[in-house]
Amino acid sequence: MGYVYLLLTILSETVAVIFMKLSKGFENKINAGIAILTYVAGFVFLTLALKTLPAGLANAVWAGASTVLVAIAGVYFLKEELSVIQIVSLILIIVGLIGLNLGGNRH
Repeated sequence: MGYVYLLLTILSETVAVIFMKLSKGFENKINAGIAILTYVAGFVFLTLALKTLPAGLANAVWAGASTVLVAIAGVYFLKEELSVIQIVSLILIIVGLIGLNLGGNRH
């Protein structure tokens, strides 16, 4: 169940960052409110995930996966562009996340 909560954490933070961008520095209060609420949800989910997952692994997966998802969402929803080096770097993050998960879950 810990990985389900971790996935919800990652998705919540991704949505939060996109809505932070859409809030235009808190000018759009609705988008800012959605960003705040989804960040709170993310921290709730992370706290629940940490009941069963090691903190270091959970934090690394959360940070890496949300970084990749926000970058992808930025391209598709915000029309942002990525350079070749940025794409390669995101691929390296994905490879690192796979390695972390293949390494096993030792307590």
